[in-house]
Amino acid sequence: MLLEALNWVATPAPDWARQAGYLKELIALQARHRRWRTQWAPHHQACRAAIRAAMAQCRTRRHALIYGSGLLNDIPLGELAVAFERVTLVDVAHLWPQRLTAHRYPNVAMIERDISGVALSLLHGVAMGADRLPAPKPKPPEEPAAFDFVVSANLMSQLAVVPLRFLAGRGPLPADAANAYARDIAKAHLDHLNGFEGVRCLIADTKRQIVARDGTVQRTEAQLPGVSLPLHNRSWWWELAPFGEISRNSSLLAHVVAITMLPDEPADSGQ
Repeated sequence: MLLEALNWVATPAPDWARQAGYLKELIALQARHRRWRTQWAPHHQACRAAIRAAMAQCRTRRHALIYGSGLLNDIPLGELAVAFERVTLVDVAHLWPQRLTAHRYPNVAMIERDISGVALSLLHGVAMGADRLPAPKPKPPEEPAAFDFVVSANLMSQLAVVPLRFLAGRGPLPADAANAYARDIAKAHLDHLNGFEGVRCLIADTKRQIVARDGTVQRTEAQLPGVSLPLHNRSWWWELAPFGEISRNSSLLAHVVAITMLPDEPADSGQ
């Protein structure tokens, strides 16, 4: 807890990231990674391999954009920095270990941004009494044509987590309304990816399973209900919460897909 508190104080982060809960979530992710580094390693390796494979499809390599750079465990940053003239890492905040890592590469920049585009509206609207949920409005850090490669890394199913938690803290939100809002945020992210002209790599978990110690699947939940994705190139299971994290007698697995979308090949954000 002391390390988390120090991170909270020492990390440069926008006010909205602190107030809405994004920085707290990122620090909690770092703590979980420390606990389960070994168990998460295969997932991180699979993510890096998927990004490398998608990167190989890029004919021009001026500028790479990474959404959800996070702790950088799932991003082959050194290879991206060598392959592209510029690399821009985008997340709600960047902790000091990742800042120091990125600083090794003179062509790598970090940007703090609300990727879903709802944080300020939550803080200035809902928190002040507005009764309408803000529409997601993601914006690229530069003109979309500037980027030859765009990665969305383990992000899409998580974009609504902090906003929904923020909303729940201000009053009950019906389950159907929460699910619809999560779907709208995910679809907006897909539409945003469609606005880029270069190669895009989408890595996202599409379902989760609670598994007992004897291997029995106790429950399966879709992570992106109502969101249609293109056919994936790769998929794997991630032991997201091993035994002991949530329960002594069950673990949580996430089914992750990696999708490479080439220029003029849109992601499907339909029903």
